Amino acid sequence: MKSLLTTQLAIFCLCSIFLSSCGGNNQPLQQVAPPKPSPNIYSLIFIDKTVSVSLKDNFTREKYKKALQMIVQQNIRQKGDKIEVYFLHENTSQARVFAMQCKVEMKDTTGLNPTDIKSIKNAYQVSLKKEQNKMQQRCIEALLDDNLTETKQYTDIWAILPIIDKKNAKKPENSLLKVFILSDMVESMPGLERRDFYKRPPFSRQEAEQWAEKDVKRFTDIDLSDVEIFYILPHSPLSTTNQNNPNVLYYWEKMLTKLGLDELKEWNVE
Repeated sequence: MKSLLTTQLAIFCLCSIFLSSCGGNNQPLQQVAPPKPSPNIYSLIFIDKTVSVSLKDNFTREKYKKALQMIVQQNIRQKGDKIEVYFLHENTSQARVFAMQCKVEMKDTTGLNPTDIKSIKNAYQVSLKKEQNKMQQRCIEALLDDNLTETKQYTDIWAILPIIDKKNAKKPENSLLKVFILSDMVESMPGLERRDFYKRPPFSRQEAEQWAEKDVKRFTDIDLSDVEIFYILPHSPLSTTNQNNPNVLYYWEKMLTKLGLDELKEWNVE
């Protein structure tokens, strides 16, 4: 009898321990958060339409065509990615050309067999390629569009800063703004308190930095800390310093980094 009671007590204890370890605390299972979707990319492109950037030059024309194709292919990857193009000249702030947004979306493949999933992915890639081709064509049409107005005489690069700031403030959540400037980066505007680097470029890095420190005070309300900015020069790597003045680029580097930009980068066109 005593042995039977001992056995029953042991079984009771084991059951209690088992129930306690298997949910006696009634703690809910932790939910695994779904992965955050890839950010959308908003590509803002400025194309120089002044006399200093000639598309009659075969090198410049082909370099810029390839650059635009690369920008579209690398940054239009999913629904919501966007391209917007402005002309860069005397009246840059009013020179918006077009905007296009990717509308292609891949169907949900949850629960489908591998064959159906592959078919859906292939169809998505075909549709995405068509969308990219449309955007590339619009960009190249804008590139090749001759500027026959008087705005081609001057280049207002300062004017892109408020545009960038406004677009950055209005971009959707979970998106990145990338800016591409297809230009020789030579600011040339008439009037007091403006810069005309054709008539008077900075003679040294020190002078370029001094000018940047003075000019940046006009844009103290602009924050470029979460923007990427790339420039694409029209010149070949063998161009002279008269065509590609390094002090001019240094001016822009110092000015933009003072506005919060991490780094002014050259877009590599291979």
